[in-house]
Amino acid sequence: MEKKSNQIVGYVLLVLGLAVIFFGISSSYDIFTAKKEAPQVFQYNSGELIDSDLQKIGDTQKEIVIDKSRLADPEYVKSLESQQKSITEDLVKNQIGDLLKDIIPQEFIIKLLNLSSWSLFIFILIFAGGKISGLGIKLLKD
Repeated sequence: MEKKSNQIVGYVLLVLGLAVIFFGISSSYDIFTAKKEAPQVFQYNSGELIDSDLQKIGDTQKEIVIDKSRLADPEYVKSLESQQKSITEDLVKNQIGDLLKDIIPQEFIIKLLNLSSWSLFIFILIFAGGKISGLGIKLLKD
């Protein structure tokens, strides 16, 4: 009697594991053939993705005010140079950010993250289905 119940549980676990694997594969096939959209784990609003530093740089025009009477002071000249360097770095960051936005659209990054999270989930699901089926096969062998 115990052997028969082990066989029933073994077959149930085997079928359940295979069903989990089949569900994962068929869902992934539908997503990667664009029959349905990947689950939206990561979402965005176009206004929220603007980097705050880049937004500040674009909104304010920075100017260096030079006091000609203090140009003989080496410390004053160093501070002017550091201000100029800071403004130049900010402008370069702004230009690079604009170029990256043109090259890699934000929608692409969000879709890539969603597909990656889906792939990770399906990997875990298929692994779990394999373990469940393995338990069922062990019960059938005993």
